[in-house]
Amino acid sequence: MATDTAAAAAPDAIAGGGALRGRDFRLLWTAESISKTGSAVTTFALPLVALQTLGANTLMMGVLNAMIWLPWLLVGLQAGVWADRRSRRPLMIGCEAASAVLIVSVPVLAAFDVLTMWYLLVIAFASGCSTVLFTASYNAYVPFLVGKDELLAANSRLLGSEQAANVAGPGIGGLLTQVLSAVLGLVVDAASFAVSAFCLWAIRAREPSERTGEQAGKQADHPDGPRATVRSDIWTAVRFVVRDPYLRVITANSACTNLLMGGIQALVVVFLVRAEGLSPWAVGATTIVISVGGLLGAFAAPRVSARLGSARTLLTAPFTDCFLLLFPLAAPGPLLVVALAGTLIWATGVVVRNVTGGAFRQAYCPPEMSARVAMTMRFMFFGVWPIGSLLGGVLGTVFEVQTALFILSGANILTNIWLFTGPLKRSRDLPTDHAEPPAASAAKTAT
Repeated sequence: MATDTAAAAAPDAIAGGGALRGRDFRLLWTAESISKTGSAVTTFALPLVALQTLGANTLMMGVLNAMIWLPWLLVGLQAGVWADRRSRRPLMIGCEAASAVLIVSVPVLAAFDVLTMWYLLVIAFASGCSTVLFTASYNAYVPFLVGKDELLAANSRLLGSEQAANVAGPGIGGLLTQVLSAVLGLVVDAASFAVSAFCLWAIRAREPSERTGEQAGKQADHPDGPRATVRSDIWTAVRFVVRDPYLRVITANSACTNLLMGGIQALVVVFLVRAEGLSPWAVGATTIVISVGGLLGAFAAPRVSARLGSARTLLTAPFTDCFLLLFPLAAPGPLLVVALAGTLIWATGVVVRNVTGGAFRQAYCPPEMSARVAMTMRFMFFGVWPIGSLLGGVLGTVFEVQTALFILSGANILTNIWLFTGPLKRSRDLPTDHAEPPAASAAKTAT
């Protein structure tokens, strides 16, 4: 009974402000930062394990990257339903524990010299599934801990620490690669997931008890109605995203962008290490620069959004995306500096828009379907990532890798036409009030 009282009091304390200074948000922030640091090590180390330890070719590098993102296609929508029907904190803890076990198995098998490329692909897919479910729970859990007025500041802090972690991660991975091996970087990642799980376990705030009671399986839009199926819950969220003029445009633009980003990411290691003859430190430097740009963007987002307006901030995409064209110029000497400078500006712009768009979605979507809407959007624009990875592998095989990167970077600029096809071009700011869920809107029409 005491636990229920404390849980019920948590949202009231949050509503009064100051959630960002509270113990629970700091624990969530710490868990995310530690986990992302380890994940950054994996992002650096896993392709190098495939390239250096297992001798993967260009096509297999594309397949490996595709396997990391394939879970968004296969379980992305279902994960949103699961996160809306259950308490999010236990789900996040379970995902972190599972990720720790999966990742640590790679260096264990490598130590016994039985690691294979096929096993690496399986681990990439399984850890991707864990990431998808964690993301669904995490994105829906933040608005529970933080009031609507603090969402932009909270997302700025969380994404800022993620980018800071990405700065440290490649440095650790590069050091381990040079001194020992890329495989050992995965040990650091596994440990980070375990520490993150402990921080999440220490959070005191509990979501309303009815989320785990008899109504857990009922459709959130109709809490007094019959038990809804997973399919009906999914389609409710899909219809909401497709019909909403703001979410539809943002999702379409992000989907096209991520299709191309998947291809670019699949070619980065091959381009820098194999085509240009740079050391693994160049891969780490590229990731660090992207992360520094992300860090700058995360903390600049509130000010940029306030000065330009949240809608106009999203419309800056064509300008900052042009700087990505400098990355394929990377080569030993000054051209590497030019390429990294362009990448820095591009990454800053991307994260400014991500923070602004994420805060908008969390404030705009109906609370009872926030996880489903978030995962529907992520399904659409992360689900195309494996297709993009395969596209990058094919383009890198048919053309020179540098030419493939120019093609993908140029096409990325053109995708921003989506942003000018909806209400964004006529608005200074995005709406701040919750949109009506589909069922409520239909009922009003019928009346």
